[in-house]
Amino acid sequence: MTMQIAKIVLYSHDDHIRELSLNVGRLNVITGASKTGKSALIDIIDYCMGRGDCYVAEGVIRKHVSWFAVLFQLAESQLFVARRNPGPGIKTSPDVYIQRGHTVATPPFSALQKNTTVDALESYLGASIGISENEHRPAAGQTRAPLEANIRHALTFSIQDQDEIDSKNVLFHRQGDNFIAQAIKDTFPYFLGAIDEDRLLKLSQLDAEKRALRRLERQLKEASEVDDADFPQARTLLDEARSVGLVGENVSVPDYPAALSVLKDAVRQDVLTEQLVVGDGEGVLAELRSERGRMRRELETIKLELRATAAFRLESTGYQREAKEQRARLSAVGLFRKEVAEHQQCPLCESVLEVAVPSAAQVADALRVVSEELEAVEVENPRIQFRLASLQETERRIEESLRNNNARILAQIRENDLLRAQRDSFIQQARTIGKITQYLAGVTASQDNSAMVRAIDEAKLRVRALEREIDGESDQERIETYLNIIGRLMTDYSADLDLEHKGSQLRLDIRKLTVIADTLDGPVPLQRMGSGENWVGYHVVTHLALHHWFRRKVRPVPAFLILDQPSQAHYPPEQDADDGSLVSLEDEDKTAVQKLFALINRVTQELAPTFQVILIDHADLKEKWFEDAVVERWRQGDKLVPQDWIS
Repeated sequence: MTMQIAKIVLYSHDDHIRELSLNVGRLNVITGASKTGKSALIDIIDYCMGRGDCYVAEGVIRKHVSWFAVLFQLAESQLFVARRNPGPGIKTSPDVYIQRGHTVATPPFSALQKNTTVDALESYLGASIGISENEHRPAAGQTRAPLEANIRHALTFSIQDQDEIDSKNVLFHRQGDNFIAQAIKDTFPYFLGAIDEDRLLKLSQLDAEKRALRRLERQLKEASEVDDADFPQARTLLDEARSVGLVGENVSVPDYPAALSVLKDAVRQDVLTEQLVVGDGEGVLAELRSERGRMRRELETIKLELRATAAFRLESTGYQREAKEQRARLSAVGLFRKEVAEHQQCPLCESVLEVAVPSAAQVADALRVVSEELEAVEVENPRIQFRLASLQETERRIEESLRNNNARILAQIRENDLLRAQRDSFIQQARTIGKITQYLAGVTASQDNSAMVRAIDEAKLRVRALEREIDGESDQERIETYLNIIGRLMTDYSADLDLEHKGSQLRLDIRKLTVIADTLDGPVPLQRMGSGENWVGYHVVTHLALHHWFRRKVRPVPAFLILDQPSQAHYPPEQDADDGSLVSLEDEDKTAVQKLFALINRVTQELAPTFQVILIDHADLKEKWFEDAVVERWRQGDKLVPQDWIS
């Protein structure tokens, strides 16, 4: 699902509205002089996409604007997001207003009221572009917590402000901020598409299987360590049995089998049965049995919900497929003649029909409804994985609780025997018999543990199968393959520019977050390439290549790229002419700027209508394709904030 910017909207303190309309699916140029508010556009967009603090510079904009807003164009609908300007000297505001529909008209100032939170806005934007449940788990031994990719991480690939685009050390938006660089490295494989979309569910299943395997191995170990060749536990029990009168003083136990035989005879005696009375533990036992019944009913409910959720996942996938086919069939409404209104006249050939048929307007309306319903399904469908994993975790927890409950019931039954025995003179015998019984049960289990061994082997097979499915080596191979493809695109784009190391193979090093040119003298990273022209050029080709990949693979990254002052290496603000022309530049600088802008325009056209570029610059080329791309010129008094708001 794509996300582009249709409008940037400002609200004054006295109900006035300033709209900056943009064209989706093409190059948009905003050119103008310094101090007109061009660079503030990036901070406004960043703030309206969930950034915690407002970084719009203190001054005219912060004083005279009450709300910032952005209208996003999604696949088949629009999303209007507004955030209150915190005002001079204040970092942020919690007031967020959102509105979604097939088309959204700019709301009046009076409609702007808080209807969601910043955290909810971040989640909603992520769902709107199709970010599904995901989780990056650091390698063993690393202390940082797992990280889920979200819209804020995706935005690092869509913005290049004027301090970043000519940097030799920073390649991505906000890369120099605390923890951002590591977050880019951790989430990049997901946005690249190298991570399986079902990875989170498989990780949850793997965790459950590993817990079950550890439990079985622990049980087998306990069963295998009942006694050794010298049978010290059996000798201790025999001594205790002699002391309470269960075994005669003269009984001989020359070896381990003889010791087991004597102990078995001791627990078969009926010396306790005549004087046993009911103890006080029956109430506890009744509560445990009641708890077991409740957990069994709860487990059955969870299993029913698991089956229903799995069925819903299949049905929603089927519905999504059918809805897409229905939308494709209804899209034929574009062939209809708009002036045909009669229901008994064919909208294609205008022949008279014997029976009435739906009008073109009715079919178009049906197409809109189907598109909106399909988009709603696409937004909500990714959350089903999380629900399935949560239900499976609940099922495992209840089953574990049932096992614990059963063990407590057995323990309580044994304890009740002891409680009843405490009222007569045979208390010591009862306790000894309990110990012997437990010991003999362990001996029996250790002598026949083949079933447990088979269960462990089966559990290991399931763990290995899941580990293969989420194999980190396979992920790394896909990452390297995709980066090679992106590197070829970077190399092809760089051929249009006069950059240092032109003709060398370029590649993106995601571990160091930099561009590397492979030359005959060895690899040269961006930090060792000279001049701002090279830094800007390699920034531009890298982000164009990345968005080429994102759009072709339909990845959940905003389908726009904002470039702020890419001409600054050749056309600094102090050389800005009154009309933004390049007449004051040397021929070499003019050519470099024209080639850079032409490359941006060419790639945008190649990816149209799925990609949008917003170019903010002082330069104003006098070429037709550039003139067609200009949406606003801010010179001779024209600025982002209208002059009448200030005066």
